This record gives sequence, C-alpha cells and structure tokens, in this order.
Amino acid sequence: MQKCVVNITTTADGAENTITREGKMSLSESLVKLTYCEENALICMELKGNTARMERSGDYSLKLALENGKAGQGEIGINGVSGSIGTFTDRILYSVTEDSLHAILHYDLLIAGQRQKMRLNLRAKFIE
Repeated sequence: MQKCVVNITTTADGAENTITREGKMSLSESLVKLTYCEENALICMELKGNTARMERSGDYSLKLALENGKAGQGEIGINGVSGSIGTFTDRILYSVTEDSLHAILHYDLLIAGQRQKMRLNLRAKFIE
C-alpha cells in the first residue's frame, strides 16, 4: 500500500461534512484497498466489483458489507455493547486510474427502526 491523500464528503440525512486526510491505498482494476484515520478511529475500505466493505475501529466500531441493490446486515459497537444494523445499498460506483480513485456510495443504515440515508463521495490520489 502506498501513501495517498483522501478527500471524503459524507452526507448523512442531508447534513454534509468534508474531511481531508492522509492514508494508504492499493489500486487494481479488480480490487481497491484504502485506509485512513479520522479523529478517534481507523477506517478500512475495500471495493471489489459491485461490493464495498467498510470497517471502523476506535471510539466506536462499525462493520458494513454492502452490495449494489441489496439489503444486508452490519455490526456496530459502542461502549462495549454491540448489535446489528440493517443496510440497503442504492449505489456503489468507482473508477480507478494508475494513481487515483473516485468512489460514490449511496446506502441506508437501519438502526432501531430509523433509516439514515448515507452518501459518500471519496477521492484519493497517491502522494509522490
């Protein structure tokens, strides 16, 4: 994995947040791996075909396995208590060049009967 700069715009139920971080990334046409740190967490993401896997560890934990057009289950852990959350994936799109990634993920999180619409627009580029 090589060093990269990651720019992520996250929209959760209409509220938008943009962050820029350094991370590490490996790129191929069949598999993309990306890791970066947020304030109190390590984020690992893997994109392959029409699927995405995301894992967060730190102040809280989250594991999601997303697939275009499908419902699924994820795991969330807060303060030592863990549980499952439902997911539904509307869109996983990404494009790769020899030194960059652009990914768009649209999915819903279903937590305790509440639906949270998530939109991620992610751009990453290798640092020379």
